[in-house]
Amino acid sequence: MKRTLYLASGISVLFTTLAFGHIMVHDTAHIMSHHDGSAVFLIVHTVLAVAFGVLSLIGAYFLLTG
Repeated sequence: MKRTLYLASGISVLFTTLAFGHIMVHDTAHIMSHHDGSAVFLIVHTVLAVAFGVLSLIGAYFLLTG
């Protein structure tokens, strides 16, 4: 039962990470299309999005592999 819970949690985190990445790509494209935004904001936004995505994928990996 515990293994099933880990597997379901890992799959859930994996799909959530993919959805997060999809939203971040569209959000970044929206920010870039409006040139009035600061370049620093775009860089910080992208770095944080990548960091959160990597941490989430690591979490999914550990849940799926046990």
